Amino acid sequence: MKLMGMFERAKTKINEYEKRYQLDLSYFIKSEFWVYFRQAIGLITGLAVAVVFARLASKEVFGQYNFLFALLAVFSLLSIPGLNTAVLQSVARGYDGSYTKAVKTSFLWSLLGIPALLGVGAYYYYYSSQIIGICLMISSIFFPLINAPNTWDSFLQGKKRFDITAKYGSIQATINSAAMITILFVNPENLVLIFAMALVSNTFLTCLLFLKSLRYIANSARDNKCIRYGYFLTSASIVLTFANNVDKILIGSLLGAPELAVYAIAIAIPTRIKDFLKLSWSPFTPKFCQDETTIESVLEKMKRFILPLALTTLFFSLLYLLFIDDIILLLFGEKYIDSIIYSKVLLLMILVSVPNVFLGIFAVAKKNKKAIIGGSHVFPFLKLFIMCGFIYQWGIMGAVWGLNLSMAVQASLIWAGMKSGEGGL
Repeated sequence: MKLMGMFERAKTKINEYEKRYQLDLSYFIKSEFWVYFRQAIGLITGLAVAVVFARLASKEVFGQYNFLFALLAVFSLLSIPGLNTAVLQSVARGYDGSYTKAVKTSFLWSLLGIPALLGVGAYYYYYSSQIIGICLMISSIFFPLINAPNTWDSFLQGKKRFDITAKYGSIQATINSAAMITILFVNPENLVLIFAMALVSNTFLTCLLFLKSLRYIANSARDNKCIRYGYFLTSASIVLTFANNVDKILIGSLLGAPELAVYAIAIAIPTRIKDFLKLSWSPFTPKFCQDETTIESVLEKMKRFILPLALTTLFFSLLYLLFIDDIILLLFGEKYIDSIIYSKVLLLMILVSVPNVFLGIFAVAKKNKKAIIGGSHVFPFLKLFIMCGFIYQWGIMGAVWGLNLSMAVQASLIWAGMKSGEGGL
């Protein structure tokens, strides 16, 4: 009875806050629970793979593995990844039919990845690294089936079914991680076998979840602007995708795979924290798409939460600085002790990512052209310039400071775009 009374009082308080501040707290609390649940599973399984990989495999193999996925991230542009966000935005407004059309469009474009990966793989095989070349040629077989069906996640987010995305995403992450860990225990030095297992597992689960997501299509209505908006977002992300992966590609090419392995461990935890912050804003995206609201009104509603958020951020920042060295040594071993100092410096990137992620999501949801161009068209050129110069001059430490500076530059450009005018698409 006492427990029921507590729930009733909590529900009453939530209703009072909803009326007072015009916030749909019930929706956000429920959605955030599933978002954090999924992110927690992803964090645990992702770290488990990284730990097993770092401890069992050599730095050379671990570095080459990260290098391959950096290259695949660049090739993913051929699948028109901007369609994911476009689908989310359209489905949130009731156009479920845009989902299947977007997947078909993405699949057809993804077919271009087959000859592209075969060609680049052949180049690496004959002129650089045979192992890298073989892995790239193998990936050409799976490329269209990995990228196009993966739109299921954006579709279900647009439907506000964060409970379903959490369950599906958690299952996918758990099975993929189990498959990877199994193959690493069997043969941790066979990069071709490890990479092939990652591709097979990911392809199978992506296609399966896509088929299961079709049952949630409620209508065949299509948004005529969805595909065009997806093309625009993809064009906006071309240079950004290069910029987001240039650190790994340059370190792997100029400094070598072992150095890339050290860098990969250094950014592993900070990157997951940043991704966690980004995913935590997911429930707001459909609301931003639907509501007629401005950035000023949102900030006005949230001002009571800014001080508690700042104090919480400061507290966890101190914990991060105090314990990150022990965490890295415990998880990855003394082999990666050099990663500790780089990981500490990346605390700045984590802090700046809080306003950065919020501004970016708001700009895309509102189709604010100036903000999108600033954050996705102009910024990538600046990041490429920063990362190339910093890495060439200072190596891994240059890459770390380049990430910190780049995050601040992107947030500034998005904010400037918003303040200069709506400029909607």
